[in-house]
Amino acid sequence: MRTRIAFACLYMSMAVISGPMSPARAQKEAPGGAKVYLLTGGKRQHHGYRDQAFYLAEQLENTGRYEVTMGEDAAILETPAIRKYDLIIANADRRDPEFKYSRAQQEALLDFVRSGRGYVSIHGADNAAADWLPEWKAMLGGVFSHFGLPDGRTKKGEYQVKIADRSSPITAGLDDFRVKDELYYHMQMAKDVKPLATVEYQGETWPIAWTNVYGSGRVFHLVFGHRDFGPGKDDPIRNPSLGRLVLQGVDWVAAGKEPAAAANEARRP
Repeated sequence: MRTRIAFACLYMSMAVISGPMSPARAQKEAPGGAKVYLLTGGKRQHHGYRDQAFYLAEQLENTGRYEVTMGEDAAILETPAIRKYDLIIANADRRDPEFKYSRAQQEALLDFVRSGRGYVSIHGADNAAADWLPEWKAMLGGVFSHFGLPDGRTKKGEYQVKIADRSSPITAGLDDFRVKDELYYHMQMAKDVKPLATVEYQGETWPIAWTNVYGSGRVFHLVFGHRDFGPGKDDPIRNPSLGRLVLQGVDWVAAGKEPAAAANEARRP
């Protein structure tokens, strides 16, 4: 009897300490919506990738236009399973050995976009390692790297974001705004990239958002979006204006995709 009472007291004390359990988040259906693979996971205890990924997935699914699947292992890129998805969103720099892209994974991702699917890249997802294929820059429109020139630089601070292209659906309804974030500058840019939004730093104008077309696929890249690791850290994409820029960027990419079902049918012998 005493044993049962002891266990009951222990259970009650743990419940008081931990508080009520939150229900697990479930994937939401979006009939006819785009299927998104949110590829997260990267250098451990560096960026709050998981927290940002859960927030972004929730925001996308709440629109009713997207079904989101999240994963951290890029091995899916080498499998037929990736063909189920209309676009990939990546938000991690993947520098730890277990997360690094293999050459086959890089080629598969490039082929995914080239064939008519979409790709959205947020902040550290543009961090080009020494073994990245040169074609990444052509696909993404620009990479941040310490290999080759220019040598990329970073600066955390509060920035005034200027909308550079007001004719794009991605910037529709947005005015210039301020946000605390980490700027990548002196990036290795492809030719003819036209920025959607810019910031001024050290007397120069730096692009922080742009689009690109690679093969038959659409690409949107946001330089901002640095979510520090640890509890209580700010996530810039929770800023209403930056968050809207992200969602409208995803919408633009999804609008130009080749539907996954049609693409898969075309691949069948």
